[in-house]
Amino acid sequence: MYTERFYRKWTSSGLETFRVAVGESDLQIYAEKSLRNEALEILNITRRTLHEHIAVNPVFQRSLTPFTSSTVKGLISTMEEAGREWNTGPMASVAGAIAQEVGRSLLKHSKTVVVENGGDVWATSPEPLEFLVYPGEESAFSRGISFSLDASNGISVCTSSGKVGPSFSLGKADAVTAIHSCAARADAAATSLANRIREETDVGRIVEEIACKRKLKGIIATCGESIGIWGDIHLTGRGSRNV
Repeated sequence: MYTERFYRKWTSSGLETFRVAVGESDLQIYAEKSLRNEALEILNITRRTLHEHIAVNPVFQRSLTPFTSSTVKGLISTMEEAGREWNTGPMASVAGAIAQEVGRSLLKHSKTVVVENGGDVWATSPEPLEFLVYPGEESAFSRGISFSLDASNGISVCTSSGKVGPSFSLGKADAVTAIHSCAARADAAATSLANRIREETDVGRIVEEIACKRKLKGIIATCGESIGIWGDIHLTGRGSRNV
């Protein structure tokens, strides 16, 4: 079932913006010029790789715990590694993994590429990029949390929520945003950490854990009136949506 990406109305940039959708994959892409055909080609290839693997390994799609197949490299291996690192099923990282596959393929045509796939983003740009986390209308931070990141070497910003959007979550977090150079790892991390936040008091513990282990480049977590932020994140203070 299609879910409207209402947050896309809040974005603005001086870049060319275009949408590419195949099956469950609905990508909003920003680049220096329209690369719709190029993006569509790699998206079809990526989805075909994924579906061919699932046909042989159906547990890969259903599992909520780490799963390992005989694949030793590429998209499937990256998703399985992310699942093992964050104790999730491999499909917990699928949106981020697809965003990065498509984004990287476009770098030969554009120095700046931003690919958003259901709220999960992979981006690269010579200049810092600004992001906005939306924890929902019921959140104490409903105006959004805006921040900028160095994206010169590629960055991934992935968000999971127990309250906003269609993604499955075992927790009650308003939003957990994980930042990593690898989109599959960021996506799996956001899912895993959001699963563990059941109440406001969990936020500080989760953020402190990430700060100590340094498994991510950054994290933003909110639940109720509690918020935790760690990492090389520059809060911009704009924190409002263009609605």
